[in-house]
Amino acid sequence: MIMPWEEEKVCSDCKYWNDGHYCSNPAGFSGCGGFPDFKHWQPSESVRAVRNQNAKADNGKPRPTLVPPSLIWAVAAIREYGCKKYHNPDNWLSVEPQRYRDALYRHLLAYLEGEVDDPESGLPHIWHCACNIAFLIEMEGER
Repeated sequence: MIMPWEEEKVCSDCKYWNDGHYCSNPAGFSGCGGFPDFKHWQPSESVRAVRNQNAKADNGKPRPTLVPPSLIWAVAAIREYGCKKYHNPDNWLSVEPQRYRDALYRHLLAYLEGEVDDPESGLPHIWHCACNIAFLIEMEGER
């Protein structure tokens, strides 16, 4: 059996297996040409099958790359603002969750009433909402 870290290679054109450096099948026999071309080489079916789940069993696991980058950037911007304001990146951990719920409601109501940016920070209310929700998720744990 070929292990996932082994570099078994099969020529994607002529399917001739060798050491992965060049196809040793004679030029013209399959139209391959036998020239060194890394794009020309593809892992064999056995390697692809093993690499699929045995090498990285991640079926059913969350895919963080599905989170829109704009959400991450928004929370990061609010965190930067908070760090400058309070001079301690970990101070949010000492605040009781109800205060974040109240802040969330204030920002959400302002947003729903049509106010786009928070007057104090100059950043969007919806970003403040996202950060407050992130704090609450972190503080209250997974359910």
